[in-house]
Amino acid sequence: MINSDLNPEFINSFLDYSAVILNKSINSVKEYSYDLNMFFKYMLIHFKLTRETDFNKIYIKNFSLETVKKITTNDINSFLSYLALNQR
Repeated sequence: MINSDLNPEFINSFLDYSAVILNKSINSVKEYSYDLNMFFKYMLIHFKLTRETDFNKIYIKNFSLETVKKITTNDINSFLSYLALNQR
């Protein structure tokens, strides 16, 4: 189940669009939600907007579109590197 109360509105809008307009399956939408949550939690750490490092304790509800606009290709590559190095 997607807990939309914990997401910023722009993520919920994207998830709704994916489900309704793009006709993505509920499983796809859940995975989008999971992946976006992980990405934005990482960005909070990466941009030093939180001191928390436990992803389970980080909340992205207040992640702003202004901060989204600051994300660069290098930031995305940093996230992809993090994923590659932390796979189990």
